[in-house]
Amino acid sequence: MRPTLFLLAAYQPQKSLFPYIDAAVALELIHTASLLHDDVIDLASRRRGKETVHVKWTNKISVLTGDYLLSQAFRMLVGYRDWRLMEAVVGIVQNMTEGEIEQAFAEPALPNLEERYFKWIGKKSASFFAGCCRAGSLISSADVEEQDNWSEFGYNLGISFQLIDDLLDYIGEGEKIGKPVYGDLSNRVMTLPLIRTIDQAKKDGSIHRLLEGTAGSDHNLSEVVQAVLDSDGPQHTYRKAEEYIRKAENTLNKFRHITHDVKEVLIALSKDVLNRKK
Repeated sequence: MRPTLFLLAAYQPQKSLFPYIDAAVALELIHTASLLHDDVIDLASRRRGKETVHVKWTNKISVLTGDYLLSQAFRMLVGYRDWRLMEAVVGIVQNMTEGEIEQAFAEPALPNLEERYFKWIGKKSASFFAGCCRAGSLISSADVEEQDNWSEFGYNLGISFQLIDDLLDYIGEGEKIGKPVYGDLSNRVMTLPLIRTIDQAKKDGSIHRLLEGTAGSDHNLSEVVQAVLDSDGPQHTYRKAEEYIRKAENTLNKFRHITHDVKEVLIALSKDVLNRKK
């Protein structure tokens, strides 16, 4: 998804995309490196249907491999000798890290949890999509307004992508999504389906008592999952994902230099994000 957005933004009729392949690969290496690190942090046992690197080898190998992929990504990007490109990609990594750290400190009792949640995923997920779009558009010599349009499209698409990802953690099938379900809840990661449930159950405090016991009790974990499924948390999350997809599609109307074919692909990507099952 990320290198695809980069290449679509970089596309110009009558010009080859071949010179930009290394940059696209670098962006995917950065994403893969983040997954290797995330799996260690989250104690995840499976990724894309297979054992995670830290389970198969060790935490040390997983972290070092992630670091190595990051180094290779930046080595490839340096080859372009384009400081604008480097600035865009460094911004991606910085925002992604900040978002993860901020979300890691989240607690059920924090005020304005939903508002905070959108700031977290705006940094850690949406900024990655937005950065890929901006990087592609600037490398194709698009003007600042067009770069902003691409960035806005990517941001809204990325928000929707993360919303669906968080929703699938509750309603997805482990075999289809390639990783265990309820992973976020097990690691006390506050996502919108749970946040919505907490907001609706503030008066009785039962969800807070259950959350306090999830670390040591599979029974409590199951009860929290059931509470989320019984609430309108999943439906609310999907409605928000639809809302951001509409924003992304509306942004396409602002583009001044985009081919019909690229626009059709972006619309198809938007629909795929909303309807994905894994």
